[in-house]
Amino acid sequence: MKYFVDKNTNLRNFISEKLKISKNKSKNLIDKRIVFVNNKRIWISNYNLKVGDIIQIPDYIDNSSFDLKNSIIYEDDFIIGVNKYYNIITDNNYKSLENLLKNYFSNNEIKAIHRLDKETSGANIFAKNNTIFENFKENWDEIYIKKIYLAKSYNSADFDKIEINSPIDGKPANTKVHLISKNNKYSFFKIELSTGRKHQIRIHLSKLGYPILGDKIYGPNILKSDLEKFTQRQMLHSYEILIKNPFNNNLINIKAPLSEDFSNILLKLGFNPKLCDSK
Repeated sequence: MKYFVDKNTNLRNFISEKLKISKNKSKNLIDKRIVFVNNKRIWISNYNLKVGDIIQIPDYIDNSSFDLKNSIIYEDDFIIGVNKYYNIITDNNYKSLENLLKNYFSNNEIKAIHRLDKETSGANIFAKNNTIFENFKENWDEIYIKKIYLAKSYNSADFDKIEINSPIDGKPANTKVHLISKNNKYSFFKIELSTGRKHQIRIHLSKLGYPILGDKIYGPNILKSDLEKFTQRQMLHSYEILIKNPFNNNLINIKAPLSEDFSNILLKLGFNPKLCDSK
C-alpha cells in the first residue's frame, strides 16, 4: 500500500489515521520495521513526516497459526523435529513453537534444544523431557555434526566458496559459505555452521557484503525495489541438521523442505528452488 502525506504529522499518527487502527497498533506495525518513508526503512514511531512524503506499508501476514501436525518432520523416543514457520519464536512465550508442541503432545516437559530467530524458517529440534534435553545440551559439541542453512542475499557473489572466521561478542565464530547460484543483483547461498552464535550467519554475510534479503537489522535500510521492501522476513532457512543421538549413537538427519514463501521469492529472483541440493 502506498500513501502520500498531505499534512505535517508523525508516522504513528499518519498510519493510525490511514489504516483506521489504534495508535498502539500503528506503533506495533512500525516496530516490525516494515514501513518505508521515501524508500527508507523507518522504525521510529514519532518520525516526523512532511507534505509530499511517500509512505509504503506491505500487507503484512501473521502466520503464527499454522498446521503443526504437517510441520513435524521427525520424531523418535527422544526428540521431535519441526519445520518451523517464520514469524514464530522457538521458546519462552505462550505463542512459541515449544508451547504449541506441549499442547499438541499433552507433554509439558518438551523443551527446545536449540533456537532459530523468529523470522528464520526450517529445522528446529525439541527434546521430549528435561533429562533428554540436558543430555543433548551437555554433549552438544560431541553429537553435533552438521547444520546447513540456505540464504538469499543482496549483491552478486565474486566467489564459489569462502570460510569466515570472525568472532561474535568475543567468541569464535566459523561460517562456511557455498555459492549455489547468482545473477547480477542477488546470490543464493548454502551455509554450513561449526559454531552457533546469535545472528551468526546474518552478521557474517553482512560483513562480507552480502546481507540477507529481508534482514531488517543487518540489511540495507534504503530500498527502491518493491520486491525487496515487501519481502516479509529475512530469507534464511534452516535446511538440514545432522546429529548423533547421545543415548544410542544413532545418526539423525533432519531435512526441512523449503517454505512456500521462500520458494516463491527464489523464483521471483530468478533462482530454481531445486538447486539447493546441487552443492
